Amino acid sequence: MTTLDAVVLAGGRARRLGGRSKPLLEIGGRTLLDRIVDGARVAGCGRIVVVGPSELDRDGVTLVREDPPFGGPVAALAAALPLVSAADVLVLAVDLVHGDAVVRQLAEVPTTGDGTCLVDGSGARQWLAARYRTTSLRAALAALPEVRDAALHRALVPLNITELAVADELVHDIDTPEDLEEPWRPTTS
Repeated sequence: MTTLDAVVLAGGRARRLGGRSKPLLEIGGRTLLDRIVDGARVAGCGRIVVVGPSELDRDGVTLVREDPPFGGPVAALAAALPLVSAADVLVLAVDLVHGDAVVRQLAEVPTTGDGTCLVDGSGARQWLAARYRTTSLRAALAALPEVRDAALHRALVPLNITELAVADELVHDIDTPEDLEEPWRPTTS
């Protein structure tokens, strides 16, 4: 069994972006999906599971779709977790501008308790920029009566999570057209 796998959630509708495919948006000449998948490869993830539509298929990636499509992040995790075999799993939003740096940061942190979650400058846990014990994540989802449209933070709040404060820039994501206009630069964190 490998120590670390990755799950990339990439199946949202991107309504605030007019339906543009977030995973295929380019920052610095590379798609958001390729940046995060490459980061997971470099970090030594044994399996990389992408939850999203068929056009996101990549070599060396296991692609799965939540049922029904657009059922939310909990439904996406429920679809991906049966494919995870590592003791720990990175859970990552595809729209993280610095997804490769987030992967590096989380891959280097030893997991204590049920997992480690990055926390932005406001103190908000970034549930989709985190490293979880696979068994703990499975148990949290199994405790839910329904995974479709379930709130991720409600599912995970019972877990014993270690918080890791990081610069806001590291966990910045793309939600609106204005987010695409910001001058992105590589981060060292």
